[in-house]
Amino acid sequence: MKINRMTLYLGAIILALVFPLTVSAQSGSEEFVLGLTRNFGYGGLNKIQGNFTLKIISPPEDLDRVEFYFDEVLIAVVENEPFHYKFHTSDFSEGLHRMSAVGYLPDGQSLESNRISKDFLSSDQAWGETQQLIGPLLIGVAVLTLLGIGLPLLFNREKNFALGTYGPAGGVVCPRCQLPFSRLMMSPNIVTGKLVRCPHCGKLSVLARASQDKLMAAEARFSNKDQPSAISTGEGDLKKQIDDSRFEE
Repeated sequence: MKINRMTLYLGAIILALVFPLTVSAQSGSEEFVLGLTRNFGYGGLNKIQGNFTLKIISPPEDLDRVEFYFDEVLIAVVENEPFHYKFHTSDFSEGLHRMSAVGYLPDGQSLESNRISKDFLSSDQAWGETQQLIGPLLIGVAVLTLLGIGLPLLFNREKNFALGTYGPAGGVVCPRCQLPFSRLMMSPNIVTGKLVRCPHCGKLSVLARASQDKLMAAEARFSNKDQPSAISTGEGDLKKQIDDSRFEE
């Protein structure tokens, strides 16, 4: 269903703001690539805030050491694998920063990495950016969810019913009128079953697929539903029977 797919896409965008992400630029040596991984924090639209890791992606086997640079200033020297450098954006000033690395081989040859440019935000700025991104997405998800619930219920008000034909979602028995009907595939799933509307009496229920025995019993009631004694209607019928018994000899 298109609505469910759109909801999944929006949810994936929201999750992308939370879970780790690795990026790298294409410039620089193809054998010495610098990547940036988000451990925890905000990352979107070339802006970052939080805990991150610079790392050499698939380093050469004979790599001797790596120097990490921020804005052409040496920040750290790593002489053992893994060639990583962890940092927090709050350790640096807010604004645009360029990160790079230089690797050295045992023979003294140097390898220059690509450069990664990111705008470092404060925690308040990152929270504001997150609200601007997530707010409209959550509203969109809520609207699509309501449509996903409302449209199937609206379509399920159709009174036509084919006895014994239930479709891929299976058949159910209404807890109010005890008559069988089909669940729609597009009906929303809510924990224990699908949210459905009975086409016979209009009752909303969350129902799991009914067993074959229950469906057969309900089909028998449906076949005789025009006969007054076929379906019990509750306390009202019991009271009527008591009243009528006054005239019996």
